Amino acid sequence: MPTVQKVRRLKEVPDGDNAVGQLACALRRTRAALGLTQAQAGDAIEKSTSTIQRAEAGVVAPRKCVVDGYVTKLGLDSEEAERLYREAARPPGRQRRPLTQAPSPPMVSTPDELGRALARAWEVDNRPSMQTMEDRLAAVRDADESQKRYPFLSRSAAYRISHRQQLPSSVDQLQSYLYACRVTERRFPVWIKAYHRVKEREREEATAKKTAAREERSQWRKWGSSRSATLIMLRAGLQPSEPFPRSDTAPWTAQCMSCGLIGRFRLSAVRQGHACPRCATPPS
Repeated sequence: MPTVQKVRRLKEVPDGDNAVGQLACALRRTRAALGLTQAQAGDAIEKSTSTIQRAEAGVVAPRKCVVDGYVTKLGLDSEEAERLYREAARPPGRQRRPLTQAPSPPMVSTPDELGRALARAWEVDNRPSMQTMEDRLAAVRDADESQKRYPFLSRSAAYRISHRQQLPSSVDQLQSYLYACRVTERRFPVWIKAYHRVKEREREEATAKKTAAREERSQWRKWGSSRSATLIMLRAGLQPSEPFPRSDTAPWTAQCMSCGLIGRFRLSAVRQGHACPRCATPPS
């Protein structure tokens, strides 16, 4: 049967299965790495010993100023501290917001899929602030001037990318965004391949649209003019009430000369025999 002293010692160990306990463990490790007692740590960050004891007990979340003291005075990693404190300070019962549903980078092939995957990367990093993302990039550039592959990423651009309002404008901006979301660099190649797939698809779709528009213009030149289109409508019993939109598939307002119905008709459908729907419907 364990002694009372041993039971007390076991109770003092923070519960590593919850966010408050994980933060307490991180505070303990930081202090122990410097070989300081709790009283000495309190003197270093200008807090009472009892405050240090409560912070490292893992029962309740410590105040932010206490965690900041461990960062500035004792060397606790600022990013780890921010992440752990945000989780520990979460109100009881509040559920984590669901992550955006997105395919993994090797499966990405469309702009929408890439946008969702980039948003999810930001969410997995616990939704860091835009200022935090900017500071992370500034820190790596200040530490190593050769890190030219991480150009400046504005807070507005980071916001639009993380909220699926735009895609990165270049591979360099993509890498900056990923680094700011703390995606490991060894994963960058699969993201870059996904980015190139999406851009190639966008180019193919743009080319297809241009080709279709060019063929449509060519077809109308062969037909002659909007007069030919108007003649087709009149032969179908439809009187156009606005100029021809110069497109075979664009809606065109016209009035049925038999029943007076005013509607929007597509010339491509009229040419196939689909004119006034009211006149085409047999009486019941």
